[in-house]
Amino acid sequence: MSGKRPAPQGGPRQHKQTKLDSFFSAASRPKKPSPAEEEAQPGPVETTKAQASEAINPTQPVSPSTNTTPKQTPTTTLTTSTPRLPPTTIHITHHTGDIFSAPPATLLIHACNTVGSWGGGIALAFRARYPSAYGIYRAHCLRSTPNQLIGTALLIPPPVSAQGKEKALGHYIGCLFTSRRYGKTRDSVEEILAATGPAVRELMGMVARLEREGKGRVGAVRMCKINSGLFAVPWEESQRVVEEEVVLGEGEVPGCAVGGCVEVEVWDR
Repeated sequence: MSGKRPAPQGGPRQHKQTKLDSFFSAASRPKKPSPAEEEAQPGPVETTKAQASEAINPTQPVSPSTNTTPKQTPTTTLTTSTPRLPPTTIHITHHTGDIFSAPPATLLIHACNTVGSWGGGIALAFRARYPSAYGIYRAHCLRSTPNQLIGTALLIPPPVSAQGKEKALGHYIGCLFTSRRYGKTRDSVEEILAATGPAVRELMGMVARLEREGKGRVGAVRMCKINSGLFAVPWEESQRVVEEEVVLGEGEVPGCAVGGCVEVEVWDR
């Protein structure tokens, strides 16, 4: 047997490693503070339920920008709107005499076909007194189809370059396109009445726009018994449509309207 002592289990290298592990383990343990240091430590911060809720559900959205200033709620300014005027209707008054004896700046209205013919009835009288207006009416018809014109209107101001009596009269001429054709091929009574209301309303709107743009002013409105001549529609039916079905809205009321009503004088010999 040998006289040497057996080496410790694990050898000297393992024994040295064990000492190092003990040293680092002790160094990693937190140092117990002294009584003075414990007194200087701040106590735990209590969080209220409201603060916790605010942290989970913030009331202000998070902006991706670097500006952390809360978004200001825009203020609402209340404005008062201008009250709308009540609708304007048309009131017809009857007169006996010559419709063409009207003072200057009067609008004279009659019903027309859409093919450019003033060849009979009161239309022929319009053609004789206002030849330049007839030329404008006929050119307007030739530029459009009957279906495009039916239910529309044409406003012809007093001529500027005309000579003689026509210029002196100073009348506006209003054409209501209530039938596509005339004579035996004229539209039915129902079709003519259906076109009358929209045509009258459009004509009133044309007058209002003319005045709004400063291009003229209508002082009074005269009309013959529209549709009752060569179109053979009972006058009472056309009168009912004009007074009961024509309602003028904003931008369609001529300056001659008084008290929510446009007075139209119907003249008959």
